[in-house]
Amino acid sequence: MRAVIPILILLVMVSGTSFGQILQTTSSVDAETYMLWLTRDWNGLIRTGNEALKQGIDFHYLRYRMGIAWYEKGNYHQAVRHFKSAWKSDPEDELLKEYLYYALRFSGRDHEAARMEDTFSRQTRRRLGLSESRNPQRVYLTYSHNSGAPSSVVERVDTATPVEGFQSVSRGYHLINAGVEHRLGSRLWLHHSYTHLQRSFYFFQNDGGQQFQNPDDKIYVNQYYLGATGLLKDGLDVRLGFHFIHLLDYQNRTSSFGGRQRLVSAAVTDQNFAGFASVHRRSRLLTTSLTFYTGNLNNAVQYQQDVAVILYPFGNLNLYSTSVLSHQSEKTADGNWRNQQVLQQGLGLKLAGRFWVEADAAFGEIRHFFANDGAVVYNAPESVRRKYGATLHTVLSTHLLLRLDYVFTDNQSEFVAVETGVPIPEPIDYQTNSFTLTILWKR
Repeated sequence: MRAVIPILILLVMVSGTSFGQILQTTSSVDAETYMLWLTRDWNGLIRTGNEALKQGIDFHYLRYRMGIAWYEKGNYHQAVRHFKSAWKSDPEDELLKEYLYYALRFSGRDHEAARMEDTFSRQTRRRLGLSESRNPQRVYLTYSHNSGAPSSVVERVDTATPVEGFQSVSRGYHLINAGVEHRLGSRLWLHHSYTHLQRSFYFFQNDGGQQFQNPDDKIYVNQYYLGATGLLKDGLDVRLGFHFIHLLDYQNRTSSFGGRQRLVSAAVTDQNFAGFASVHRRSRLLTTSLTFYTGNLNNAVQYQQDVAVILYPFGNLNLYSTSVLSHQSEKTADGNWRNQQVLQQGLGLKLAGRFWVEADAAFGEIRHFFANDGAVVYNAPESVRRKYGATLHTVLSTHLLLRLDYVFTDNQSEFVAVETGVPIPEPIDYQTNSFTLTILWKR
């Protein structure tokens, strides 16, 4: 008998624990979350909802209310998760679609928001001030200026070297870029961009023992970019693109005149390209992507792979970090392969209602490099050893945004010899600054 009593006590304790774990029912959760919603107790609603979901209790209005609770707390990533679950069971609820639409917009998921906008009734579109036309989705115009190297850097070029070859030092550039994004069907977006760049540089060449210097050489670049984004399903898209680069340069050529050798300037054109394919996956707090590039910049062949992770710790755009790890393999004109890794790290922060600031840095050798799904191409002859930047985003109106960028780069200019294996002058390090202004209109 003495052995039975402890067993009975243990059974009562276990039974009591079991009853405590199944106190919630669908009806009790519905009533409790409704009262919490009425009193705007968002923390209590989320806590009760999570406990119910753990016990397998899941229904339309529970997800609806949890979505509103997260939305009111500013965690739009979590709000999207619950609103989507509720929308599947009632796809005709206009208010629910409106909540989901804005949660997607405030999460930076514009393509999915555009898909949701397609489901709105005409009355909802009119009430929200949305245009009947779906195009264009966004239009932007950019101007950028780079200061180039100080004059003292040019004086460090070894113009007495006996090695045949050339060397250049950037004297800055001016860049104008214009782009537009529009829809082509319900799940496809096209992005067109044109860039004109005029770069000035100091150029030195030793050709057959004859030295030539041009303190203000110029190269003119015209670029066309075409990118396509296809939304496979919610939270998953693929992107394909092509970047065509046309260069016009005036290079020195040796010619004979009157029995004497001399250097003359001749117009030379060149065409480069870059292509890419990427996959982007968005989850509750993370956006991950994998991108593959190929190109033929400056008479070489490049293959590059990027792995990127964007973290939203609070489920919104108030704070986010971006990490991109790149591996590049390049086959140069002499048949040798060069491998390099570059790490790019960024941090974004909301300063006030209409202002965001971003800071970013890149570590590793940036030479013949691709970024931002192929929209940015580093094809200058100099390499970037370090790069730091800061960006200020300003919301001017519902559809108009202004962006100011500052970038500091630590560059290296190298002498390019005609023959390999010969001693060449030491590389020259120098710093440049660039400022960029972008004005963006978006639907």
